[in-house]
Amino acid sequence: SHKSSCVSPRRVLGLGGAVIVLAGCTTAVEKPAAPVQPAFTGVVPINDIMVDVVDHNAHIIWNAADPKRAPKTDQDWHNLEYAATTIAVAGNMILIPGPPKDDQVWTSDPAWRQFAEDETKAALKAVQAVDHHDLKALSAAGDDIVVACEACHKKFKPALPGHVAKPNEQPEHYHTAADE
Repeated sequence: SHKSSCVSPRRVLGLGGAVIVLAGCTTAVEKPAAPVQPAFTGVVPINDIMVDVVDHNAHIIWNAADPKRAPKTDQDWHNLEYAATTIAVAGNMILIPGPPKDDQVWTSDPAWRQFAEDETKAALKAVQAVDHHDLKALSAAGDDIVVACEACHKKFKPALPGHVAKPNEQPEHYHTAADE
């Protein structure tokens, strides 16, 4: 029995067919679809988020600069961590317009996105300062929060006061754990 070095026509067609099929597969590969971001609906007006979430928690951070209100216990530091984290998250929350028409106008302005990002960055600095129990860095982050807030208010809410309220002006922001 003599082995032939010839390849049978059947084998050639089989290999050729496989090459054609594989070639067809490589050109038919589609790029994966970009992930679709879910649609978010703002359920609370941005103004309410700013007053009830951002302003309230910013005062907790700002109060820590007062030696009488500086953090002394683990619970004090925990409260500061909560406040700073909440402000950082609020920077994303205020990018989602709520029901009022103003919210649609504000969030469509590119400056709004920058101010929200500035707020988040300042709050993340506060989170880091709290993590290190660094009161000086926390005070600096609090100053950055003031700068971010005032810049945004200047453009979007110029009628609001541009200063940190004193205890007699907004006593609700000046509570301590002993008050609870």
